[in-house]
Amino acid sequence: MREQDRNPALPPAPRMNIHKISTQGENMKQETETNNHNGGLRASSPAIDPSIVMPSIKIVTTSWDDGDPFDWDVAKLLADRKLPGTFYVPIQGHPSAERLDPADMLSLDAQGFEIGAHGVSHKNLTRCDSRQLVIEVEGCKKRLEDEMGKEVRMFAYPGGRYNRRVVAALKRAGFIGARTTEMLALDMNFAPFSMPTSTHVYPHPRLDYFRNLIRAGAFGRGRDYLSRFWHAEDWVSLSKMFFDSVLTNGGVWHLYGHSWEIQELQLWDGLKEVLDYVSNRPGVLYLANGRVANREVTKSTSSQICPPATTGSQEIRSDVHSPRERQAGICHVR
Repeated sequence: MREQDRNPALPPAPRMNIHKISTQGENMKQETETNNHNGGLRASSPAIDPSIVMPSIKIVTTSWDDGDPFDWDVAKLLADRKLPGTFYVPIQGHPSAERLDPADMLSLDAQGFEIGAHGVSHKNLTRCDSRQLVIEVEGCKKRLEDEMGKEVRMFAYPGGRYNRRVVAALKRAGFIGARTTEMLALDMNFAPFSMPTSTHVYPHPRLDYFRNLIRAGAFGRGRDYLSRFWHAEDWVSLSKMFFDSVLTNGGVWHLYGHSWEIQELQLWDGLKEVLDYVSNRPGVLYLANGRVANREVTKSTSSQICPPATTGSQEIRSDVHSPRERQAGICHVR
């Protein structure tokens, strides 16, 4: 793929060349820590007791990075299927890209979707000094909250890169959890600031998954992948197999992706197929990232938990942003 050439939505966003970023988080494990479907916390929501319900609970969650205008297309697909979504938005857009404006984010929030933070300028936070880290973390949180008029509590690490210093900065800023780019995870045994994913909407070769697992130190997941999922032909079949495992054994099925990447690679048909497969299943809870990361589940039915299909003036508009010609970029993970 060739490099993208797009203007940032909000000046003074620096123009940066897109470069290949590994799909993994830092090779580390964080210590375990202790409003509705859009990810807000309900005081009445009982915390999940891992010793009691983890083996049988079945959860579906999705997340989407970079705040690209094509997020509208993803949101329309999710809403039509009553599926939740957490949209992680940076302040300046991903490298050389525009991003959702405040009105877009308010509209997504009104549809019941969760808005999370993704840094100010999509920097590798592990390489930031103390001052830069405060700007990237606290600056992003404050700007999004000023634009939306409500608290933003979840964060996604740019490029999946984080360490203890980054986690400490997120906690000081008031975030309640953060999502990594670790893949092939299905269980609830993770700390709130080390939330992994199951599959990525991207045609990864098998070797990418092993690199991801090695960097995460998730060797148990590697054995599981070899013994149970190695024969998956592509990300679509792998996503379905992972969901079948959650239906049988319980756990969390977490799909993540980048809408601009889906557009560039024309992965929409595969995404629709996967979303159709996992939607409207009895006994499955459909939750935003924030509620999963913090072990919050209500006794509501899945139809009450996930965003309803919308009509009228607040309908999600799949055609708001006309298709744009884009130069393809090297884009494993942003």
